[in-house]
Amino acid sequence: MFESRVLGVDPGLARLGLAVVEGSGRKAALVWAGAVSTAAGMDESERLRQICVAVREAVSVHRPASLALERVAWNKNQVSALTVARATGAIMVVAADAGLPVTEYGPNEVKIAVTGMGNADKAQVRRALVRVHGLRDAPLQADAADAVAVALTHLVGARMRGLARSGSR
Repeated sequence: MFESRVLGVDPGLARLGLAVVEGSGRKAALVWAGAVSTAAGMDESERLRQICVAVREAVSVHRPASLALERVAWNKNQVSALTVARATGAIMVVAADAGLPVTEYGPNEVKIAVTGMGNADKAQVRRALVRVHGLRDAPLQADAADAVAVALTHLVGARMRGLARSGSR
């Protein structure tokens, strides 16, 4: 059976994108999406706690079968990558506490799955969510739209994995 509901997460310490997408990968529906911001002047541990609370609430309210995360891009600013990695670790702990499997996808994997192009920009990703995948309610906020794309990538992958398993029997 294919996973039918996934929580997609675009991790970040300053802003976290969250989205719940439901469907088979071929036909998906956006259940909910949003972004959570944490204050820059706050202690990092408190910001991570706020991220945990937001993810825990999304899991509790929307009951996903799994959690999909965008993998940290280490080739960019390494200081900000470290803070994103810390946020990712906190999110993974929340998922483990909830008994959810976690899968990470690199930024290019997400762009290819959603647009067919690994070099797509954020605007192209959002347009593809609406035009190609029919997610008319895709959020305008970039982090939330990225979380939708991550969730959709997971659903497409889950469908492909299920087809591969059924074909190998």
